[in-house]
This record gives sequence, structure tokens and C-alpha cells, in this order.
Amino acid sequence: MPPKFDRKLNQHGVKGAYYGGEWVDLEDCAGTFQPDSSKCSGCPTRATCPRSQSRNAASTTNKDTVYDVVIIGAGCIGTSIARELSRYSLKTLLVESADDVSQGATKGNSGIVHAGYDDKPGSVRAKFCWPGNQMFPQLDRELRFGYQKNGSLVVATSTKELEVLEELMERGNINGVKNLRIIQKEELFQMEPALNPDCIAALYAPDAGNVIPYEFAIALAENAVDNGVELRIRREVTAIAKKEDGCFEVDLRHWEPQDYVDVRKKMGKSIDGTESKEISLLSLVMRLCVSFPASIVVMEGLVRFGLLEPSSKDDTKMVMTIVAFISTALVLFLPGGGKRRRGTSVLKDIVAKCPPPVGSGDDGKVTLKDMFQGGSGSKTVQHGA
Repeated sequence: MPPKFDRKLNQHGVKGAYYGGEWVDLEDCAGTFQPDSSKCSGCPTRATCPRSQSRNAASTTNKDTVYDVVIIGAGCIGTSIARELSRYSLKTLLVESADDVSQGATKGNSGIVHAGYDDKPGSVRAKFCWPGNQMFPQLDRELRFGYQKNGSLVVATSTKELEVLEELMERGNINGVKNLRIIQKEELFQMEPALNPDCIAALYAPDAGNVIPYEFAIALAENAVDNGVELRIRREVTAIAKKEDGCFEVDLRHWEPQDYVDVRKKMGKSIDGTESKEISLLSLVMRLCVSFPASIVVMEGLVRFGLLEPSSKDDTKMVMTIVAFISTALVLFLPGGGKRRRGTSVLKDIVAKCPPPVGSGDDGKVTLKDMFQGGSGSKTVQHGA
């Protein structure tokens, strides 16, 4: 049985948080991880919440809408681009085929922020890895996604493996990686006492770290939207064509979960939230059944309160019945007519009623094949329509 080691391992969000790569205890979070509002830069206020603006813009977008930039894919790369472009006066659109950001490769990423010692010298990765690594502390101070600069170790258990450490050290130096060093057994086990006892040395990169990949992508997307980028989820790109004027035409297919579509149809609404022009025969019959007796009640009420004199003439009653019938029908048929306000619902009760994602495996389990199609948030798994 392996020995037990009593070490304090901090967890982001539990009794504190990682901020700019370093751990901050809960009592010290005020003014650091939790910003001091009195030191705000004085951003201009807006009449409408930026995120509401992005959502509301979806209902007005049509085939003739023109954007300066369209970013396809809302993973860590797409959201990073969107966030950077939000600094400029551009009309930018970020589209994602799944039902939320970070639902592709990002959500399954290990989250390691590499130092850059392993990349082939002269490659694009070698050129950008170390500079990118050094950007993360400040990026986390701005967006607070919990970047943890905990360092990395490449361990050796034999003299032959020590040669590999020397090669990685040299490669890192060529790539411009700073602070690399090879540590010996005593120092190594002070850092990581639970390592295999056969370990004799390690290459230590103190600037390596890790992030929660979906928290990272979400933070980038939220900041981009706050600064004017429009986000559309459940939008599949079906075609891209270059026009004669040099612009590109991008065709999107909007999908929603089938259950959601069915509910919207029963409510007489389309999937984008607008009033549907189509009314089912059953809905029409039900509305008429409600309208007719309601019209009689309206007419009797007018007579009771003296607003209408009782008459023995059938034609007068008939006219008033028709008027009341039409008036009641208009109320029920107009957008929003006949709605009832529902009480509040407890979120956990709503979540408990939600079925788990259904995949193509036995008993509806999500399989590896499903994951290649976008994971639990993909159109396939969500039975999109």
C-alpha cells in the first residue's frame, strides 16, 4: 500500500481562488480576484445589457445582414479571436454548431499551459508557445478563469533517461524558454513526495500551468459579447461562397432540440421565439370553443350592468353575439392572447426533470463516435431539428 502524504492541495473556488497564476486565500480575494468597483476604469454605461443585445440581434438578422468578420467555432481559439477583435470597431459574428461554447475539442482538452521546451525548434509552436505562456497570468487577471501556475516535471528513472532531460533542456533554451533547470532526487521528492521511488531527477519548468478549458473559453466568449460581438449557438455552417464584390456569403443552418421545437409549435411559436404564422387545426378548434361561450358571457354582462337593453328581437341579439364573439376571438388570437402567468420554479427541480444526453450506444449511452460529432452538446446527440 503506497504511503500517505499530508499535502495541502488548493482547489480553485474552494476557500480561495487562483488569480494570475497564484493562489489567493478567501479573505484576501477582495480587491484581487473580486475587483474593487471603486477602481473601475469608468466604462460607458449602456441602455441594454450587451448579452441581451446579442440575443435580441438574432431575431433581426436576415440573409442580407453584413458582418466584417465571421468566426466559425466557439472553442478556446474562436473565443480568443472574438475577444481580441472586440477591441476594434468591427461588426463581428461568432457561430457555434453545438448548443454552447467549448463543446468541441476544448471541453476535452487537458488544460495544460505548456512552457515550450518540447516543441521542435524553428516550428510555429516553438515560436509562439513560450510567449503565449507568459500572457496567461495577465489574461487571468483580466478574465478570472482560474489559471494555476503550478509548474511541470519531466522525471527520469535511469541514467539513460537523464540524457533525454538534457536534450529537452537544450531544446527549451533554443526556443527561448526561461527558468528551466534539472533538479536532483532530494529536491524532487521535496516537491512531489508521492513519486515513484526510482525517480532520480527531473526537468523542472516553473512557468508551466493549467486551466479549466471550458471556464477559459466561457470567460473569453462572455468578454467578447460584453464588448459587442454577436454570438449564435446551434448554427451549422453549410456553405461558404465568395461573391463578385470580394465578400463571402456564409450559409447557416439553425437547429434546436426536437423536444423544444415540439413545445414551441404547441405554443404557436417558431423556434426563434417569434409568433408562428401557422395555427394547427386542433388549436383553432380549441380557441373557437373558448371564444363562443365567452362571447355569450360578455353579452350577458352588458345586459346585467345596464349597458345593453334586453330586446326580444332576435336580430339584435344575434348582432351583439357576433360582436362579442369577434372581440373575444381577437383577444385570444392576437400575439400573447390567452397567456397565463406561471409561478416561479426551483432550478434544481427543473434540472432533475431534464433527461441525460442520449447517444448511439447501448441503452442510449454516449459513445466515442458521438464525441467525434461534437459531444453531448452536438446536434446529433441533442436530436436537433
